[in-house]
Amino acid sequence: MHGEARVSTTEEERIGYCLLRDGARRRFAATCPAAAEGPDNERACVTTIAPITRRHPHAGARGGLARLSVHAGIVWGGFVLAGCARPPAPPPPPPPVPEVTVVPFEPRVTPEWIEVTGRIEAVSTVDIRSRITGYLTEVAFRDGQFVKAGDRLYEIDARPYQAKLLEAQGNVEKLLGERRFSEVQVDRYTKLVAKGAASQQELDTHKARLEENTGALAAARAEVESARLNVEFCTIVSPIDGLIGRTQLQVGNLINQDQTTLATVVSVDPVFVYFNLDEPAFIRLGNNLRDSVGRSGESPDAMTVMVGLVDDVERTFPYRCSVDFLNNQVDSQTATITMRGRLANPYDPTSGHNVPPRFRPGMFGRVRVPIDEPKQRLFVPEGAVGNIQDHKIIWMIDAASNASAREVVVGQKLGGWVAVTPPDATKPLDPAGRIVIRGLQRCRDGKPVAAVAARDGEAPAPPPAVPLFEAPGETAPAPGPGPEPESLPSPSGAEP
Repeated sequence: MHGEARVSTTEEERIGYCLLRDGARRRFAATCPAAAEGPDNERACVTTIAPITRRHPHAGARGGLARLSVHAGIVWGGFVLAGCARPPAPPPPPPPVPEVTVVPFEPRVTPEWIEVTGRIEAVSTVDIRSRITGYLTEVAFRDGQFVKAGDRLYEIDARPYQAKLLEAQGNVEKLLGERRFSEVQVDRYTKLVAKGAASQQELDTHKARLEENTGALAAARAEVESARLNVEFCTIVSPIDGLIGRTQLQVGNLINQDQTTLATVVSVDPVFVYFNLDEPAFIRLGNNLRDSVGRSGESPDAMTVMVGLVDDVERTFPYRCSVDFLNNQVDSQTATITMRGRLANPYDPTSGHNVPPRFRPGMFGRVRVPIDEPKQRLFVPEGAVGNIQDHKIIWMIDAASNASAREVVVGQKLGGWVAVTPPDATKPLDPAGRIVIRGLQRCRDGKPVAAVAARDGEAPAPPPAVPLFEAPGETAPAPGPGPEPESLPSPSGAEP
């Protein structure tokens, strides 16, 4: 006899809830929205399955059929609850490709050089001092004017020295009279001694007086020459051609012999440029000069350097000079050696307008010294060079728009551009590559970027063409006309 198997709702709920706790609960909660909201809704989902198993038409034994019904209900509920699952979310969109600004390499044929500071000095510098002591009576030049060798500069009161000259000349005349008398006496006593009318002693006395007079006359003539020189020294003249500075004393002041500096005169054309080269650079320079002698046979002293002043903001170094001096030893305190270049400084004071010379002693200058032969180098904007610890890098963009970091060695500078070379010569830089100048922080090695060519104003002006180190006079520009200052009077007509 078949009986009806019934399982209480409470037992069915308990069985389903325990199944959830044993592992099915997590899956059940993931597929049923109501169960995911909390335990109360989770119970509601379980009770949705429980009534299905309250009756079964073929229920037999109470326990077996009840368990079978419960299992069947759970399986069927899984299919029902599968319809409650949400569709999977779409994958997030890929991040946008970063945008960077790029410029191409700028190749230039340049020698390798180093830049050092220098000072311009005059070939001749003379301090004007007086050779006598006296009172200043005239200043015969205008401060800062051009003077020639022999031009009159100062006048000192010469009257005391002229009086001493006259006195010395009077002494000479007196001694000349005494000499004539001594000569007559010697001649007279010579004849008397021959006749026996005078003694030999008297003759010897007159001869001694004559010789004494000869010595005194020579000393008196020397005093005359000294007095004449002192009179000449009352007029102070320029010993060289050049520009004179301002006078230190005016009329009426006492001048002390060989102590008081009245003014300074410096030569104008040419001038010297002194600069110091560090020891490693000097060794490289020496090796290059020896190699060039082996190739061309020219003198190792034939070296040209480029010079620029403080107004050379673009560092074009427009002036050339030949090195004519190399010190005979390296300074052990600074590990540098002193070199000197001779720089032309044309100036014609006799022209219609006296244009001041371009170079003045004491001016600061930058000197560019070549230490290697000219060859093609790649230049990049200075702002494109980044740092990774103690290494310099640039970001290059290849044809596939992928970024790559390249380690470089920074060389000389042209305007806002610097030369870069790879540290490993076997891995040269691609001249066709593009260089990132903006957005360096967005670049990742091997990752794509959106490269945009730099617009006007975003990149520095292209580096200027580099002139080679020609000999002086071939490319050095002539002094410009400049403003026309007031004409300088000649030294003879100048007022103090």
